[in-house]
Amino acid sequence: MSKSLSSISDLSSKEFETIFKKIVSFKKKSKSKLKGKSIGLLFEKHSTRTRLSFEVAISRLGAYPIYINRSDTQISRGESINETAKIFSLYLDALIYRTSKQKNIRDFASSANIPIVNALSDEEHPTQVISDIFTIREIKGKSKLRNLKIVYFGDGNNIANSLALIAKALNLNLIISCPKGYEPSNKILKLAGKNLIIDNNPFTAAKNADVIYTDVWTSMGMEKEEKKRLKAFKDFQVNKNIVKLARKDFLFMHCLPAHVGEEVTQDVLNLKNSVVYRQAENKVYSAMAILDHLLS
Repeated sequence: MSKSLSSISDLSSKEFETIFKKIVSFKKKSKSKLKGKSIGLLFEKHSTRTRLSFEVAISRLGAYPIYINRSDTQISRGESINETAKIFSLYLDALIYRTSKQKNIRDFASSANIPIVNALSDEEHPTQVISDIFTIREIKGKSKLRNLKIVYFGDGNNIANSLALIAKALNLNLIISCPKGYEPSNKILKLAGKNLIIDNNPFTAAKNADVIYTDVWTSMGMEKEEKKRLKAFKDFQVNKNIVKLARKDFLFMHCLPAHVGEEVTQDVLNLKNSVVYRQAENKVYSAMAILDHLLS
């Protein structure tokens, strides 16, 4: 079985350091030795930034991106993930996989003989968070990363889970601010340990924050809960009253797309502190580094 990236937990602190160094190198236009390799992209859910960044990354690495439409495969007619993974392993050198269930990622990785990269599931979004932490480190400096107060406003979704796990791996200080009942699962809380604090008061959470990160209140697949969530999260909107409590040089982050007027206001998105497009740009280099690490 090849090394895969199903979860943030699959990587050690040493491997994160290797990947961060590779990102820096790729931003300086260094070359990879992936010429001639074929890398598949199986996306069962909508995507703009993640799909494009991986397709561009694969091309820049000298490999061939092959987009696979699920409806065109035998998976859509009931072929098992186990069988599909074995066939994909005969034709591809790696697979980028976005799906609704983390179990699908794990099943693919356990049956395949090629690296499987989680491009988002219901439980995690590891490639996004690796890029995000690199962005913070790039701006604030490697030496300061462990002393920063990173505050995430939102529910215990895939971004929050991956942030919690990378906080544990890199010994970071993460606060998740959300209404009671919307915290990450007990499993994630236990894994994150002392590196994660839950604060149900958005104003105390934001005080002296170095980084403020938010995401949509209603993730894909939770549309039936939208009205309930809009009501529950109304006091957790990242707006001028929240960000004025942060440090003057704080960074505002969002993995995008944003629902302006819900989790964040337009004026916050437009602040000079906003690095949302820096995040988006770094996804290409992070994808390059992750693939280079798994395939080198």
